[in-house]
Amino acid sequence: MDTIFVFYLALGIQSLIVALILLFYKSKKQKVNKYLGFFFIFLSIELFSYTLMQDVDPYIASYNPFRFNFLNMVFIYLYAIKTSGIEIRNKYWYYIPGILEFCILSLFFIKVNETPDLVYSYNSIMFLYSYIISCSIFIVYMCIKTLLVIRSHTTFLPFFYTDTKYKSLLWLTIFCIVFIAYHIIAVLSVIVLPDTTYITTASDSLSLLLLYYFTIGSLMQINIVNITSKSKVESSKRKQEENKEIYKRVSKAIEQCMLGEKAFLDPDMTLKAFAKKVGEPSRLISKTINEMEYKNFNMYLNHYRVEEFKMLIESGKYQKYSNTALAKEAGFNSRASFYKNFKDIAGISPSDYFESLN
Repeated sequence: MDTIFVFYLALGIQSLIVALILLFYKSKKQKVNKYLGFFFIFLSIELFSYTLMQDVDPYIASYNPFRFNFLNMVFIYLYAIKTSGIEIRNKYWYYIPGILEFCILSLFFIKVNETPDLVYSYNSIMFLYSYIISCSIFIVYMCIKTLLVIRSHTTFLPFFYTDTKYKSLLWLTIFCIVFIAYHIIAVLSVIVLPDTTYITTASDSLSLLLLYYFTIGSLMQINIVNITSKSKVESSKRKQEENKEIYKRVSKAIEQCMLGEKAFLDPDMTLKAFAKKVGEPSRLISKTINEMEYKNFNMYLNHYRVEEFKMLIESGKYQKYSNTALAKEAGFNSRASFYKNFKDIAGISPSDYFESLN
């Protein structure tokens, strides 16, 4: 049995097994993994077709309609799209180049089988050259699109997972970069270099390495949940912007009430009463105060009361009053509350503060 026949047959069987695993293995990513499954299904069909054409004239075999150069990279791109949670319109349009490729090659394959001499004509040879170059251009284009999607996925990951280790699509990034380089070299070799056994062997070896690398990467991530969503990220960002606007508006109203109306001077001031003064829900007031780096509403009130107390101390008009009297004037409802909050906020006791002033 021919070695090449066994080689392609083994690869075809292997690709079929990987496809079945990706398509039917039950995981949280089963709907995403199906695109990789389709990739390996069509790859196995392509490899099996090579085994069936071992005895066919190489020029006639060049029109093999089961090549799927315009289809397989589409599945990889859609896998990246689905993993990243990016919505695309009319995704089925991406299948059209692959369908056209199959139809055109089928027509040519039938034609050259009926008239074998056609494969040696100038037009046929130019068609094959054009086909090879256009395949490489299309694959490079789809690889670049996939890399852009992967970049978005990398950006989205921290929004959904605290631990992003092993969740990135780095393996697919490496594959796309090497695949781009491979096809650029392939096109240059077709245009510039003559077809030699050495170039063919090197090309086949690199193809085999890429296939095994892609297979390992696909199976390693079969059960790693790394799906993100562009729409959710954008929605979250919009919500953050809206919250910023609300925060600015409410914080401005709070500051105005505190500084303008000196609401902190009321020793019986509560969150509910303050919210009524500001004209905003108490929950929103509390949340905004937390955003202003205060632990709670009472701490916010006492901060202003401490500052008012300091101002009264420095005012000559109140030099004859006791600390307790000044504290009540500043809005504190008891001596104990005043001493505790002054030390917590100012970081120094009232008596030490007096000494520092003297």
